[in-house]
Amino acid sequence: MFRGLNENLLDDKGRVAFPLEFRQVLKADQLVLTLSLYEPCLVALTLQDFELQADRLKSLPSSDPAITEFKRLVIASSFVASIDKAGRVAIPKELRSYAGLEREIYWAGMLDRIEVWSKERWNEKNRIRLSNQEGLERLRLTLEKFGL
Repeated sequence: MFRGLNENLLDDKGRVAFPLEFRQVLKADQLVLTLSLYEPCLVALTLQDFELQADRLKSLPSSDPAITEFKRLVIASSFVASIDKAGRVAIPKELRSYAGLEREIYWAGMLDRIEVWSKERWNEKNRIRLSNQEGLERLRLTLEKFGL
């Protein structure tokens, strides 16, 4: 299970240290990076979880425009990243650009996946979320429905 928030710096070649605690959960030297449809960040998945999602997508009708659009946006932009001997991951320029990753980034553990955020975007999103009392109340009610 991926959890916690880790701050790291991108180098000039687009490489960033992959957090040790996440490496221990990953138990592999590769992960899949792709863009998030829901937030201005990237999503990192284990290769196994990505392949499970891909298998589910294969069983859905390609004639459905939403399925095709999802494949174009998420599957086509996905990238298998290797963790090098120094524990770094190279993030492709296109993905860095989408997520606004320039220098300071956060790896955010989200249980079954990791989100990769620019520090600036993460902090701004959290500031907005925490100042929105109505949104926090809706969140509390939704979580309550699920027994959380």
